[in-house]
Amino acid sequence: MSGRTCKHCQIPKYGYTDGKHSIYLCYKCGKYEGTSSGDQQFVNEINEDPMILLRMIKSKTLIPIS
Repeated sequence: MSGRTCKHCQIPKYGYTDGKHSIYLCYKCGKYEGTSSGDQQFVNEINEDPMILLRMIKSKTLIPIS
């Protein structure tokens, strides 16, 4: 887990990274936040289709932050 707490649910968010981007996801409500290292295309794609995050986690493109 990342140590970040969901402001909506008050439970810990899980952190994932691909080395360039960091995403923190709440599995209860689905809210997410993160950093893109200036990669606006990544931000746009995630905002258009948030399910991309789950596909990236499943394919291990995004791996857990220890």
